[in-house]
Amino acid sequence: MNLRLLYSIFLLLLLTLSSCSRKGPADGNYRLEIYATNDLHGRYFNSMYIDNQHHPHSLASVSSFISKQRQESGRENILLLDIGDHLQGDNAAFYYNFVDTTSVHIFASAVNYLEYDAIVVGNHDVEAGHPVYNKLVKELHMPYLAANAIDMSSGKPYFEPYAIIERNGIRIAVIGMTNPNIPNWLSSHLWEGMEFREISESLSYWVEYVRENEAPHIVVAALHAGLGDQENDSKENPARYVASNIPGIDIVFASHDHKITAEKISNGKKEVLLLEGGSRASHLSAAFVDFVVENGIISSIKIEGETIPMKGVDPDIEYLDMFKNEYEAIKNFTNKPVGMLLNDISTIDAYFGPSAFIDMIHTLQLEVSGADISFAAPLSFNVSKKAGQLNFQDLLDIYPYENQLYVITMTGAEVKNYLEYSYSKWVEQYPSASGYMLQINPGGKGDRARFRNIYFNFDSAAGIFYEVDITKGDHERITIKSLANGAPFNLSATYKVAMSSYRASGGGELLLMGAGVPKEQMDQRLVTRHADIRQLLYNKIVERGSIEAIPLNHWKFTPENLVGKLAPKDKATLFIPRIN
Repeated sequence: MNLRLLYSIFLLLLLTLSSCSRKGPADGNYRLEIYATNDLHGRYFNSMYIDNQHHPHSLASVSSFISKQRQESGRENILLLDIGDHLQGDNAAFYYNFVDTTSVHIFASAVNYLEYDAIVVGNHDVEAGHPVYNKLVKELHMPYLAANAIDMSSGKPYFEPYAIIERNGIRIAVIGMTNPNIPNWLSSHLWEGMEFREISESLSYWVEYVRENEAPHIVVAALHAGLGDQENDSKENPARYVASNIPGIDIVFASHDHKITAEKISNGKKEVLLLEGGSRASHLSAAFVDFVVENGIISSIKIEGETIPMKGVDPDIEYLDMFKNEYEAIKNFTNKPVGMLLNDISTIDAYFGPSAFIDMIHTLQLEVSGADISFAAPLSFNVSKKAGQLNFQDLLDIYPYENQLYVITMTGAEVKNYLEYSYSKWVEQYPSASGYMLQINPGGKGDRARFRNIYFNFDSAAGIFYEVDITKGDHERITIKSLANGAPFNLSATYKVAMSSYRASGGGELLLMGAGVPKEQMDQRLVTRHADIRQLLYNKIVERGSIEAIPLNHWKFTPENLVGKLAPKDKATLFIPRIN
């Protein structure tokens, strides 16, 4: 018998043994409970780390709930997933991302302790950078999923594409997808070596692949993407479209847009369950799958779902005890004095004209970069700080994202068009004395008034003197008088412009839709790249011992008599609580 024949027999035996070892479920009725967190944004503890303040929910609350469910329903019948954005948004994440980089990351320790079954990569997780997420992959005891993040050197997924989880002989496939819009938001060095494919195209391939090669009984699509709608295949938010249009999926877990839903969506002759659980452990998405097995074959599958609020669920004492050392390290870091703030600041002022808050960021960006012009926006809807001692938590409140400072080149015309686009999303069209100055949705009874558009895209400028005429329409509001140093402003001249890495990469579409800079040109416009903006602010305060935030008064809304009538009403509508 030759070696080739022996090898063939060996392979045949191996395949036979493999197929025999995959036992199906025994006859009977089964219930699987699939729970998911999404958009935790570093909320690993209920504590705010300062002044005994606490959040109403966190991963510690989830630990309590899951522990109870495992006791009541049986550990074998519980699956636990996370749908991404867990490495940004809280000092706990920041500390283990960038300060203590040698210990096991607190997120890895926490989800290993909770025995999660799979984790999905979110866009803010990629924002932490290669050193952070590459290290995390090694520390996690479960697959880190993103089937549509492709390693450009191999053409294969950079992370695991899917996980197969088996419970009582029932096979569950979980296919993970990250948000393909990452290149439009993040500097390319954060995702170097990867490309991101659109979710619907990639998911269609992987559903078919998994169905053919893994023989799952149900397929779960775990998407770090928002809901969108059933008709439009949105790049950023395609969850409803996916649930409605891609065959072979049983459950879709959505995320990213921080919404809460549990709904059934028609997909051909079946219904697909779609779930999303808010953010920061406010809710758990829960899918309940009932199987009937007869003669070794699953004869029926019934799927229902809901979102379960975590408010009122006490933190798990054993969880808190397990991570008390990590908690103390984060708390000590959070409360470390940074320096003195010499005057009060508030983002509220930033919506109605030059403000100490935003001009503090403008001043920082101009000083560090040496740029001619700075663009910046409020990154929190309503944050105020009183004059006094600042700690690192205060800096996180002031600048909550890990954006770097970039300097790019723009023409004067592009600068003007950029600002026109920004204020077109911010200022009402032709407001009257009886209406609103800003684009406001006043809300109904019991609802808080909100801006119609996203406030963190309301960029103002420093380094130029300009006026915004609220009586004009789109493309007509902005008049740029001069550079701040008195030199003429020229539409055909080229200027160095400081902005966040998010904005310079196309975030908010102000460069693309406003300035008209093509996406493929954005990297070519880059002049210099500086450190994280929060870190630059920290360095400045520590170096000087204090910071004085004063309005630069480089711009204003006009006509001033109409602004004076409308602004107080807008401010009261947006920020003064109403009694209904």
